[in-house]
Amino acid sequence: MLSHGLFGLCSVLSILVARTTAAELTAAGLPILDLQRDTEAYYAIIGVQTGRDSDTGYRPARLEIDDLQKDVVAFSLYIQALQAFADADNSDPLSYFQVAGIHGRPYIPWNNFNQVAGAGPGTSAFGGYCIHNSIVFPVWHRPYVALFEQVIAMHAQAIAKTYTGPQATIFQSAADTLRVPYWDWAANSQMPAVVSQQTVHITTPNGDQEVSNPLYSYKFKQALDPNLFPGGGLADSMQTFRSDNANAALAAGNLMDRTWLALTKSKSWNDIATTATSGTSIEGIHNDIHGYVGGTSSYMTFLDWSAFDPIFWLHHANVDRLFAMWQAANPSAFITVPKTNPGTFTIIPGSLDNIATGLTPFTSSQLGQTYNPTSSRYLSYFGYSYPGLNDWNVTAKQLKSNVIQQIYSSYDPNGIFGKRDVHQTSGSTLQLRGGFTPGAKSKEWSIGIAVDKFDVGGDGFFLRFFVSGVPQDPQDWFINDDCLGSIQVMPTPHSGHGPFPVLMEYDELSLIREVAKAGHDPEDVHAVARFLEKNLEWRVQKLDGTVVPTKQVPSLIITVQDEEVTFPTDNTELPTYGKKTLHPDITKGKAGGYVRSRRR
Repeated sequence: MLSHGLFGLCSVLSILVARTTAAELTAAGLPILDLQRDTEAYYAIIGVQTGRDSDTGYRPARLEIDDLQKDVVAFSLYIQALQAFADADNSDPLSYFQVAGIHGRPYIPWNNFNQVAGAGPGTSAFGGYCIHNSIVFPVWHRPYVALFEQVIAMHAQAIAKTYTGPQATIFQSAADTLRVPYWDWAANSQMPAVVSQQTVHITTPNGDQEVSNPLYSYKFKQALDPNLFPGGGLADSMQTFRSDNANAALAAGNLMDRTWLALTKSKSWNDIATTATSGTSIEGIHNDIHGYVGGTSSYMTFLDWSAFDPIFWLHHANVDRLFAMWQAANPSAFITVPKTNPGTFTIIPGSLDNIATGLTPFTSSQLGQTYNPTSSRYLSYFGYSYPGLNDWNVTAKQLKSNVIQQIYSSYDPNGIFGKRDVHQTSGSTLQLRGGFTPGAKSKEWSIGIAVDKFDVGGDGFFLRFFVSGVPQDPQDWFINDDCLGSIQVMPTPHSGHGPFPVLMEYDELSLIREVAKAGHDPEDVHAVARFLEKNLEWRVQKLDGTVVPTKQVPSLIITVQDEEVTFPTDNTELPTYGKKTLHPDITKGKAGGYVRSRRR
């Protein structure tokens, strides 16, 4: 078991200084502390400072992983830095093992933060620091990915200095602007090719070489302590792995459609940020990616294991990017209505989340100044940007216009302002919704979903939806063409086996494609309602593939609704949505169907 003392900054600095000079740490944007104060010190996440222009506000962009790979110099540095990160000893608080462990397992304190009373292994309290099903979900993960990026930058700076001759300047310049990449799963619903390659070709200080690919898998240094990683299965593996059916599941997930609806329909922070409120949220789509990549039994499927898989960081950089796009398109939106927090390692369940909620264990100063939603609100606080989010040379109004145009060009499956050359045209509504023009109005149909995250004995589960019959073999459900979509319900990481609180999760799935494929006019309410009443079905399936009778999930509420959407006359404004009209007869009488007295 790792001792609490290992998480003090003294151990951080003693390990770092042994292999990196103070000047290199400063160049990488990392804090240098007085070792005499180490018992009071915290590791400060201040963002990578190199490559920034303090006069103009310019910050280097995080690039899509395929674009980063095209830059041989930057990609070579990233791969070597990620490998150095993964190679660090488990006892190093800035090792991959411990940084990944912040998200869930091994449920041990990090960065000088102690557990709240009653939390920790052996109890029914929540484990890990990660915040899910909460309005602070996106801004908790922002400093988390920034921490990952900060350590990558530290290693990249050290590695760049090992190049000599003409390469020295080139690699140093690349190290200064290097930021972690993202995977845009909304535009390309396949895992990046590079994450499935066991080796990659890069330029090292010793020339071009084929090296082990740290994006393929994280290899554990030693057998995991069964007290901290119980249960066999994943705990018995010495390296991370993914579902063999990941790409098929991703392709069937309608990710562009879901992302488009989240970015365009959500007008309040609470709606876009979390599954704790109704509608399509960034968190809900995020959950699905975990399930599609992880399948029934691999690391990404489980919140308390997922950060060990290197694809986690590509995924969460994209979650951060999409949320930043929504922020730019809704510049005045912020947390206004507090919501309860489900509880974490350091947050008591039932606490109210607001603009001052402490995002432990992330601190912005060496004295332990904890981040909160206000101090984690903008990318500029952390020293990076994304393509198309250059906020330093434009007004907020112009940035909003630019980003909305980017949302249309990247994710609009309707093709209102022109078709695009995108990867995900197969199965997209783009092929099914012809005739839409700027300023047009239409009725859009969707499924509303509400369920208690812990309603299947505290285990994670999938909700599968069908419109043309349910395949006999449950193993075929998630990749079958008749499956209109799946929702992965991910209980907050926890120790013990209950009792669990009631923690409702909400989501939406679009029915636009199914209505169009069936040849129905969405304006013909009677015809669409009768079609869905006859054909819409749903099933509950645990992560290991076990089918759960729907009647054994008493909290489940499935509704069908329509909304009138009005498209703008140009691509600088988002569509507007009218009031939802519920159609209770479509699901009434079915297990999990609409019952007026059960609405939450």
